[in-house]
Amino acid sequence: MKHTLLVLGALAALLLGGCSREPGSSKLTVGVLKIDCDQAVYPALSLVAAEFHSQYPDARIEVRSVEAREATANFVNDSVHVIVIARSLNAEERNVLAATKTWFEEYHVAQSALAVIANKDNPTKELRVGQLDSILTGSITAWPGWRPGGNLDIVVGGVNSSTNEVLRALVLKGKKFALSASVIEGSGDLMEHVRATRNSIGVVNVAWLKGADQDYQVIGLSRPGVAADSTQPVGKAYTPVQGYVYKGYYPLSTPVYIYSRELNRDIALGFISFANSSPGQKVFMNSGLVPVTQPVRIIQLTSEQVK
Repeated sequence: MKHTLLVLGALAALLLGGCSREPGSSKLTVGVLKIDCDQAVYPALSLVAAEFHSQYPDARIEVRSVEAREATANFVNDSVHVIVIARSLNAEERNVLAATKTWFEEYHVAQSALAVIANKDNPTKELRVGQLDSILTGSITAWPGWRPGGNLDIVVGGVNSSTNEVLRALVLKGKKFALSASVIEGSGDLMEHVRATRNSIGVVNVAWLKGADQDYQVIGLSRPGVAADSTQPVGKAYTPVQGYVYKGYYPLSTPVYIYSRELNRDIALGFISFANSSPGQKVFMNSGLVPVTQPVRIIQLTSEQVK
């Protein structure tokens, strides 16, 4: 079954190159920058930071993995000036920043997605979004079409995680998780639970699946009566591979933003410019996310792996 994979096209002008001709540019690649990063995309952001340091040895990026809510709270309280989260600031957070007349900048640096995962022995390959809703809210208590699977073991991220918040917005739409759902803090621990538990189902950011998707059943999602576009059949299920996320076919897509309240033209601007440049976008792409600031071309493949 074919799907599409993204490849960066011709390299665009490196943003750092443009900055290097401006006053104060010597500070863009020198010094220490502390970032609170949403743990949902920490695997990807840590690699971007490592590549930045590799290219600019006088720069050190200290990335701290926290839940999205903690990152935004620290940002609002001015205890950190740069954060990365796998969602946009919500209305509550924006209202607090507006009330305190806090200046900040917003950079959309990648597009991500939430992956629905099950144990590797689970034969279920597809679910309708409505079925996922019913599973997460407890209306469906056993695996559809898999009698040996028994009762569902639902595991979800904590309430402060971006994965939890995005899932509630896109799927539950105001409803609550089933009382039987277990909260597991941390994507790594959640994935290990699903890997070890035959009847489990969980949701993680695709950034955590890079190189690990063969250990899980990554479930495709469909929307009955809906065609992704005029070239696609109605009701087709899609997995969160990059091509499907890029084209908007996969229903659980979420943006990755860098927020900065740093006023000085220093290493914060240098790192953000790097993340938006071709080298930075390539790291995001190689981490399983979708680049958003660089030209891409589509390659047809025949695997359903989360590349």
